[in-house]
Amino acid sequence: MNIQPLLPLPVVLPIAGAVTAPLLSRWHRRLPLIVAIITMLAAMGVLAVIARQVYGGSGHLVSEYLSGEHPFSGKALGIALVAGPFGMAFALLTATLGLLLLVSALSELGDLGQRELGVLACLMQLLLAALIGSALTADTVNLFVWFEVAALASYGLTGFFLEQPTALEAAFKVLVLTSIAGFLVFMGSAILYRAAGGLNLGQLHHAAALMNGTPGQVGVGLLLAGFATKAGLVPFHTWLPDAHAQGPSAVSALFSALMVDLGIVAIARISLQMLGAEEGRHALVLLTWAGMVSALLGALMALVQDDLKRLLAWDTVSQCGVLVVGFASAKAEGVAGAVYHLLNHGLFKALLFLCAGAILHATGTARLSEMGGLARRRPFITAGFTVGALAISGVPPLNGFASLGLIHKGIEDDPVIHVLAIVAQIITVAALGRATYLGFYRRRQQPYEHLAPSHAGMRFSLVALGAGCAAFGALPGVLIDHVAAPAASILLHPGTFAEGTLKGAAVVPKLTVSFSYTSVSDLIMSAVEIVLGGLLALLVVRHGEPRPVTWIRRLHSGSVNDYVAFAVVGMIVYCGALLG
Repeated sequence: MNIQPLLPLPVVLPIAGAVTAPLLSRWHRRLPLIVAIITMLAAMGVLAVIARQVYGGSGHLVSEYLSGEHPFSGKALGIALVAGPFGMAFALLTATLGLLLLVSALSELGDLGQRELGVLACLMQLLLAALIGSALTADTVNLFVWFEVAALASYGLTGFFLEQPTALEAAFKVLVLTSIAGFLVFMGSAILYRAAGGLNLGQLHHAAALMNGTPGQVGVGLLLAGFATKAGLVPFHTWLPDAHAQGPSAVSALFSALMVDLGIVAIARISLQMLGAEEGRHALVLLTWAGMVSALLGALMALVQDDLKRLLAWDTVSQCGVLVVGFASAKAEGVAGAVYHLLNHGLFKALLFLCAGAILHATGTARLSEMGGLARRRPFITAGFTVGALAISGVPPLNGFASLGLIHKGIEDDPVIHVLAIVAQIITVAALGRATYLGFYRRRQQPYEHLAPSHAGMRFSLVALGAGCAAFGALPGVLIDHVAAPAASILLHPGTFAEGTLKGAAVVPKLTVSFSYTSVSDLIMSAVEIVLGGLLALLVVRHGEPRPVTWIRRLHSGSVNDYVAFAVVGMIVYCGALLG
């Protein structure tokens, strides 16, 4: 079956749904979200058909040039869509989680006015289309286009509850920081076009040697800085906790589980598929340290948050850092682990944010200091949050154990980075352990003033996501062999990616990656991290915020002027590191 003509459909379908959503709301209030669910289900079906060929054998890569503008003499002028194991993994994750989050939004927000629901369905579908488009695009300018589409949707979704001043403030910060990031991505693309004569990632890989000069290195630095902003890496991270803590829980889950991954996917493709491990070695060193700093700072800030949604948002900063460290390792285990963790992060972060939204709906508060006793009063939500916390903490046999184990295996040759990654994981265990204890298992003497029941759609989404965390943990061999390893292979073989992009198709080289639950060292390390994380959580609960974290918190003043300054410094550091 010729699947190339199908490649535009997973993007066109949600865009069509977004365009019709405001019109559909005139007939029935909930109709836009119902049609959005059907649209995303159709996109999932198309992606599943494409995935059958992409993941066949050791993996395949196919490309389609819109309007029939195929490359000539190795130079691409047309707009290309590429389906490969890495992009398809993110596209399938986006469609699947997008469907569950739309179901949750329909259940959670179905009583809003018809105009509001029409706008919500429109913006959510636009964002999902942008994420799928970024997974399938094959040139830097169209990465910029999908970046901007996602940004426009995120402004409206962040400020969805206009009556809340904090939502408008967060939307303004997102507007300022992501506008700067979009400018960096556009300028980086323009500079690379001038230096290497192309925009297509495959063509740019063939011209990677031409980018060793100052203009090319500056262009790469600007691209990485722009997408690092979307990924929430330090020091571009400042918008993320405010934005992800606002809006409906389905929107917060969409941001943290999927939207930040646009930046992660773009960074992986630029550093590995466009540059390659050899030409991009300076970029990989830069990304390793940027990821490590993000992992540590995000975990430390999550450890002391009182607002549950802000805690989860800071943990997203940390997890994005872990993902970047895995991709930057440029090792088979590390990159495969990062792909695996990308999927896992989507599952358990969506689960945790939906649980936080269910708690807010039930109790009227998202503050841990005002919670407690929910294990007895809301056992279903407690079970969901506990599964998510254990998964993100790397507790076997849930999904985080396997993906984190592979990432750590990929960086074990660098003892400093490996030790810092273990420290970051211990702090993550402490942050999630503290939140789980304070919110659910701590005794509460006073009854809640009201405890609203959770909606059926919310419960369905929680069950599906919790089951996903368990299934992805129980079947690591299947996921590694058929998804993570082929995706890592196409990232680590940029020549094959370039050939498939420019010639229409390519076979992905087989890559062997192994993981075993019987590894004594992995089990011991997981046990040590859990014990030390539990002790750290106990210390913070009893003695309060550590002084070093207080100093870090003071740097985050909330002023958009300060945050722009951080971004400018980060841009200079990125470009300077590559030039050095």
